[in-house]
Amino acid sequence: MASANASAEIVAAVTANGHFELQGTPINNVPGMATSAFAHSGGQLVATYSAECYAAEGPPYSNTNSVTVAIVVFDTAGNQVAMLSPANFTSAFCSAGGGPGTFSITGVGTLPRGTYRVQVRGRLTEQRLTGWMGARSLVVSR
Repeated sequence: MASANASAEIVAAVTANGHFELQGTPINNVPGMATSAFAHSGGQLVATYSAECYAAEGPPYSNTNSVTVAIVVFDTAGNQVAMLSPANFTSAFCSAGGGPGTFSITGVGTLPRGTYRVQVRGRLTEQRLTGWMGARSLVVSR
């Protein structure tokens, strides 16, 4: 057994307060959750998004509504170049059937050398229902 030091360099971070209401199923840019541009030397990029979150319950006895998120990477021209997995709208960030809580998800990807910015997007899985996110943060490291 050997040990090794692990280190990460934070390249961007943003925080925001206040509630953001999600309505319907369109993809919503989460307010305050877009980083400034940063230089990346190439290799692994890790982004962690944390937020207070709540998804309203569906029809009686139905807890199918959930809030899903995606952590998206853009180049300097504004083109989407990556969606960091596992945060790609495939699993619930928070779901109905419980009260509000604080949740976190981490996305990882490998990108070439370049200048990027990262943004969080959110959506509801049930068009007729609502949900919200409260205090939130996004930290990007390499």
